[in-house]
Amino acid sequence: MDELFYFPTFDLLIKVVYASEANSIRYATHRSVKIHEKKIVERYILHEIAPKTEYYTRHPSLLLYMGVDVSLKKELKTYQVKDTIKTIIDRKNSIDQKVQDLISSSLSNYYFERLGDKLLFLRRIMDSAPESVEFERTIKEIKALLHAYNQNSGQEIDIRTILPPEAIKHYRQLISN
Repeated sequence: MDELFYFPTFDLLIKVVYASEANSIRYATHRSVKIHEKKIVERYILHEIAPKTEYYTRHPSLLLYMGVDVSLKKELKTYQVKDTIKTIIDRKNSIDQKVQDLISSSLSNYYFERLGDKLLFLRRIMDSAPESVEFERTIKEIKALLHAYNQNSGQEIDIRTILPPEAIKHYRQLISN
């Protein structure tokens, strides 16, 4: 194993080499490391990299800091640019998701209000002429609004759960015809 790892919070590039015959993990950095950085780097190596090797299954095992490797500075710019691009993409995706959530929430509220208006209108129709063509047209509009509401809210509400009890009987007759 011979891999490079970049720690963007420290702007630190490390090279990790596992030697199977010596059961050792050696690492070098592109610059000198501070004590708190070294602790974090070694914890990362021991928790993320060492389990992928025989480091814990064979004894003795050794973790060595080899010091500064100046040749790593050439690779550093590539990792810095990759990290910057990744940060920008992550922010863009986060913003896109927030915008999509806002749109869905707004549409959900819009369709919810429209459904309420149509249900009130349906009650007025039920009071006057429940078997009319207007009743059938209003039911179709409620179905369409409910479908749109379900899509934007992520729910699956059935029309029979929102219809007034007196309208359900007429709705069943309508769908059976």
